Amino acid sequence: LTNTNVEIKNTLNTGNLLFANTKAKQKNLVLFATTLKPLHGTQLLGVEMYYEFLENLVDLTKLSIEKKIKISANVHSSHRECIGNLKKIFPNISFECKKIDKILKKTIVTISFSSSVIEDSINSRVPVILFDKWKRYKHCDVNINNDFYPIFYVNDVNELYEKIEFIKNNYSKLDFKSVIIGEDTNYNIEKLFKNL
Repeated sequence: LTNTNVEIKNTLNTGNLLFANTKAKQKNLVLFATTLKPLHGTQLLGVEMYYEFLENLVDLTKLSIEKKIKISANVHSSHRECIGNLKKIFPNISFECKKIDKILKKTIVTISFSSSVIEDSINSRVPVILFDKWKRYKHCDVNINNDFYPIFYVNDVNELYEKIEFIKNNYSKLDFKSVIIGEDTNYNIEKLFKNL
C-alpha cells in the first residue's frame, strides 16, 4: 500500500486473541523473561544481546541475594541447551524453559525489555517492569508517577527493587483495565465469532 490516507471501515476490535492469560491466587515469583534469541534474523535494537543478558543476570543475582527475592529466568527455547551452564554460573537464579502461561500462574511481576511476554503478562494481570540499563527506548506507555498503571520502566537495579516492592505492596490496586483490550482470550474469540 502506498496510499496512507486509506479509510478503513467496519473494523472489529476484538481484544486479546493471541497472548496467554492466566489467573492464580498465590503469586510470589519474580520472572525475568529474556528476549535473548539466536543472532540470525534478529532485530538488534529490540532484544537483549547475550552480553546484556549475562550482565542483567549479575544484577538479578545481587538483588536475589541481598533482598532475598525468588527470581526465575525463562530462557528462550533456542537457548535451552545453555540452562545447565547458567545454573552453575548463577546458582541463585532459577532457570526454566517452559510455556509462559505455566510460569505466569505463580508470577507477581515480570522483568523484561522487549518481548511478547510483556503482553502475555499484562493479559494475565501480571505487572511488568521494563529493565533498560542501556537507556535505549521506552516502547510503550509506562507508569511515571507511581500511580497504578501496571507497566514500569527502570534503568538500574535499585530502581528495579523499588518497583518490585511497590508492586508487592500495591498489587490489588493496579489498573490492568487501562491496558487490556477486551476480556480474556476465550471471551474475545467467542465475541469475535458472534460479531462475524
